[in-house]
This record gives sequence, structure tokens and C-alpha cells, in this order.
Amino acid sequence: MKNLIVVVDSGLGGKNILNACKKVLPEENFVYVADYKNAPFGDKSKKKLLIIAQKLIQNIIDIYDPKIIVLGCNTLTTVAISFLRKQYEQTLFVGTEPAIKPALKKYNKKELLLFATKATNKNYKNINKTHIKNLPKLIDENINNLSALNPILIEHFSKKKYKKIKGIILGCTHFLYLKNNLKLIFGNNIEFFDNSVGVANQVKKLCDNIKFHY
Repeated sequence: MKNLIVVVDSGLGGKNILNACKKVLPEENFVYVADYKNAPFGDKSKKKLLIIAQKLIQNIIDIYDPKIIVLGCNTLTTVAISFLRKQYEQTLFVGTEPAIKPALKKYNKKELLLFATKATNKNYKNINKTHIKNLPKLIDENINNLSALNPILIEHFSKKKYKKIKGIILGCTHFLYLKNNLKLIFGNNIEFFDNSVGVANQVKKLCDNIKFHY
């Protein structure tokens, strides 16, 4: 098909990336793939995630033959994107990484918190970080009633060590759905950082490059 851009995630989180891409590329054709069968990705071992990633991407290529595959998942990007680029050298991949750099331009490390999955957090040092087991899956299951997750979030973030946090780096695309929930805990002045716009701009750059060479 070659005119398609596929955005993939374990569930609904990557739709935030998809929406950002659609805003800057309204003329492009997108397909969204959610791998609910293997969700959540964040608590799985690297070995298992690489097996999942290869099968998932192979199926996407076989079915859609896309011009670009967007990993709308920080965990999948962190663990598998280098592996996938070596396995599928003819395929263009765009990954999603936590927006740590822009966050550090505004706040110091003690004022920031990387809120991501266990697998993503393993790859980042010298910054406050936290995860809640199975939270992406819980978001998928409660997407129409996210307030149901408030007790879990309140219990987790009520610790004293989070009192001085001014900025939260949303290192999982699912967690963008929790902004209002987190404001109830941290206050309306809390600032969120995510990389959805950056990912969309990178996809646009690749599309422009493809058109130029075509």
C-alpha cells in the first residue's frame, strides 16, 4: 500500500500520537494498530518484548506495507526500536521517547518526575522516576471512567517525596489521559511534558523527505 502510516501501541495510548500526527499531516492516510493481546508492554522482560515487537511489526508489514511505522509507545521504542531498524532496514521507523530534555530546560532534576513504565524507566538515570504496575492496561479498561483510577493514583503519589514536584514527564502515551486526575493530586499548576508533538513533527519531516525524493 506504501501510502499508509501505521501507528502502533499496546492499547489506546498511541492514539495521542496518532491525533498529533493527524494535526500536522491531515492529508496522509493513517492506520492505528493496538496490540491488546500482549498488553501491557511495560512490565514484560526485554527478551519477551523483542519477540512481541518482531511478530507485531512483521504482521504490520505483511498486511499494510506502510511507508512509515510509528511506535506510539515509549516502552516499545526504548526496548525495541534499534532491534527493529536492524531487522527491517527498508522500513522507516519513528519512535516515542520521554520529553526529558525540554523538561530540564525549565526545571531542575529535583522538581521533575518521570512517570513511565518499569521497562522505560530502566533506561533513564539521574532523574526522579516512578511507575505503577499494569496502569496502561487499567487505563484501557477504564477509558470512559478514568476517575475510577483516582484511589490508585492518590495512594501512589501521596508520599512525601513527591511534594516538591513541579513538572511531570509523561513517559507513557497512555498517561496523557491522566492529566486531570494528576491535577487533582498535584494541583492545577503542575506542568506536563510529553513528546507527541515532537513525534508528529518527525513523521512530517520524513513524509516531506519522501515526497522530495519521489
